[in-house]
Amino acid sequence: MNNPLHYIFPMENKRLPYQAATNENLFGSSLQVLAAMQQAISSVHGYPTPDAADLRLALARKQGVQADEIIVGSGSAELISLLMRRFCGHDKDGEVLTFTPSYPLYCQEARALRVPCTEIPLTSGYRIDVQAFKRQLRPTTRLCFICNPNNPTGTYLTSTELEQVLACLPAHVTVVVDEAYIEYVTAPDCADAVSMLPRYPNLVVLRTFSKAYGLASVRIGYMIAQRHLIQQVLEVKQPYNVNQLAQVAALAALEDEQFLYMTLQATQVAKAKLERALYKMGVQFWPSQGNFLLVDAGGYSADEIHNYLLANHILVRRADHHTLRLTIGPDEHQLYLLHMLQELLHPSRVYATQPLLAQVLDLGYQIQDQPEEAVTGVNDLLTKAVEQTDAEGRIAQAFARAMALRCQQGKTAASGNLYASNLGEMDMIAAFNVLVTATPLVTFGHRFANHSICAAIAGKASVYLLDLGIGSGLQWFHFMELLAALPGERPALHLTGIDIPDGRNDNPAFKLQATGSRLSAHAERLGLNFSYTYLATRLEDFDLQSLEIAPSHTLIVNAALTLHHLADELVAIPDQRDRVLQQIRKLRPQLVTLTEPDSEHNRLDFLPRLRESLRHYYTVFDVLDTLLPADMPERRVIEQEFFGREILNVVAFEGSDRVERHERLDAWQHRLIRNGFTPAPCQVTAAQIHQELDLHPQFSLAPHAAGYTLHWKGTNIIAATAWQVAD
Repeated sequence: MNNPLHYIFPMENKRLPYQAATNENLFGSSLQVLAAMQQAISSVHGYPTPDAADLRLALARKQGVQADEIIVGSGSAELISLLMRRFCGHDKDGEVLTFTPSYPLYCQEARALRVPCTEIPLTSGYRIDVQAFKRQLRPTTRLCFICNPNNPTGTYLTSTELEQVLACLPAHVTVVVDEAYIEYVTAPDCADAVSMLPRYPNLVVLRTFSKAYGLASVRIGYMIAQRHLIQQVLEVKQPYNVNQLAQVAALAALEDEQFLYMTLQATQVAKAKLERALYKMGVQFWPSQGNFLLVDAGGYSADEIHNYLLANHILVRRADHHTLRLTIGPDEHQLYLLHMLQELLHPSRVYATQPLLAQVLDLGYQIQDQPEEAVTGVNDLLTKAVEQTDAEGRIAQAFARAMALRCQQGKTAASGNLYASNLGEMDMIAAFNVLVTATPLVTFGHRFANHSICAAIAGKASVYLLDLGIGSGLQWFHFMELLAALPGERPALHLTGIDIPDGRNDNPAFKLQATGSRLSAHAERLGLNFSYTYLATRLEDFDLQSLEIAPSHTLIVNAALTLHHLADELVAIPDQRDRVLQQIRKLRPQLVTLTEPDSEHNRLDFLPRLRESLRHYYTVFDVLDTLLPADMPERRVIEQEFFGREILNVVAFEGSDRVERHERLDAWQHRLIRNGFTPAPCQVTAAQIHQELDLHPQFSLAPHAAGYTLHWKGTNIIAATAWQVAD
């Protein structure tokens, strides 16, 4: 790995604490502010100016509003609490809406007052889904909090987008736009909520002196709204809520425009430096309009990075299980942070005992910047990998081939579909049978889904199974056996299988027809009332609502290892994953079962994606190395055709050519919730799955809100979930 910083932090400075967790102004405070506060100390024996009258007048002049349209608070936190108490605290049915990930205090304050708070997940691009927002509006909704720019993502609402949100709000909902980071904004289309106040009587804007003005410790912020809202909030505000030193500091800060300009310029320069360095070392970051960056290193949990940095006297904020938020700071702080990150992520440290995998990562840095110069190294890696026959050697082979393709100019498209291979149909089916019968990598999801479905259809007379990506249909052989074992009268079963057309035959439905023949024969042997239809089509080209499903049928939708092939908003609009989920929701199924790899290959750029995919697929190959004989012909097909094709697509391709776009469990959960689903009650026990699959001792099952995640040696591999349509 080349050193992107050309910098080694002096040992004597390693005790320097870097507080990169709270988004304070790390460039300091105005000297004029400090002088004004020093002068005001002599009058601390008296009460502060009531209702911060002088400061409100100064703010009114600056914002182009009236002084009686402003309330000053002890930080935005107090104002959030006042809003909650006034609009929700006295109303037992009042509810709060906000978004996630976002500033956590909104929901924390609501829950402290025992007010229900609903968090609407942002999209994969960290945007507000207006349709999801509309679906969550209730007659009992009283407040909606929007952070713009959003903390911790740094994304923002444009004027048009904020207008769309405001336009759909009923009169009983007050929307609070928290503009804590508005001074840092450089995007010309970012919404300015203050300018919209005259047109929206239910709009409140929050601003603060804690960030760009450098006054976090004195706790002072303000709200702007129309007079009728201000009067209502004043009913619950104490008269001397903001101390005099804070008022004096805020007045002086408003006057020192040079300090604010210096802060904003220094932040922009430092942010650009940090972005360049993070890109070179393969740490994903998202463009931010605040004084912070949201980052994801790929292949590491947020806890691992947080704890490593904390041990080296750097405090950062965990945003979720995989992302961290870093506050922009002076060069000496950021250089130390980057040095520590570089140590943590260096290939020789990540794979200290696996030199071939370390070489894969090291080559990734070369390929990112100069792919044509990495060809020799890739060929050397492939030569070494072929000679090493264990899991490390075989996974290195697959990655070397993928990296070789990435280095080529004008490469041809590579499908991620398991059956898009030049091998014969029966060879592929035989290998897939081994994958299913000898490992739980696929069967785990099948068994969880099948038992969940059986519980959902208990007592039903007729069941319609819709399988999105049916493949060879192996899942349903086990399901039919469960069905046949049910006591009493078994339900009639109709199965509709959807999968991509077969491009190797004149008949594009050839595979689907063969699948139907095998399933029909099995159903007949079991004495089941079974019927089958098929559709050879890509999901993105088909409208699920065009299916003719009789009202008497109990509808079940199953998607195993299929939805990640759909493009989302990161590739093109409309988001095809959301579109399919919306169509499913409108069909009102009894149950939706979803199985997906628990790994992020969708939103990460090349280097962090390489690190993440190497972690994921090495775990898969280690499973295969343990469970399958070394000389089994099917194992090579599984590794180099099934998973090898996935690796090829993940590593070598970008944009719409990359169809292996896995998302982590929490991303899928957010997506399902945002599109109107809720976790179904779990009807399957971990012990049941362990026993049925006779799991190797190195496997474990981790429960979560919607099902289980399968782990190997403590590393997550795949998640199986079950969902219902939310009311």
